[in-house]
Amino acid sequence: MPWNPSSGQTFGEWMRGEDGRTVEVIPGGRQVTRDRVTEGRTAEGGRFKVVRDQAGHDTSYETTADGRERKHVHINL
Repeated sequence: MPWNPSSGQTFGEWMRGEDGRTVEVIPGGRQVTRDRVTEGRTAEGGRFKVVRDQAGHDTSYETTADGRERKHVHINL
């Protein structure tokens, strides 16, 4: 039964209910994190950026000293 504001019961009381519900946590659930980014310069003078996502996949972007752009992807199986 949905919460009714005119019932005189606060939303918090309705959420706790008769069973005393609280915040539930799913054990072993995926954690929400941001991608990790690493940037820098190569020994030849080009630039690079490596992005690692939640699943451990790496995507690297490289600009060589002569201006060529490359993209490499390493998929974590």
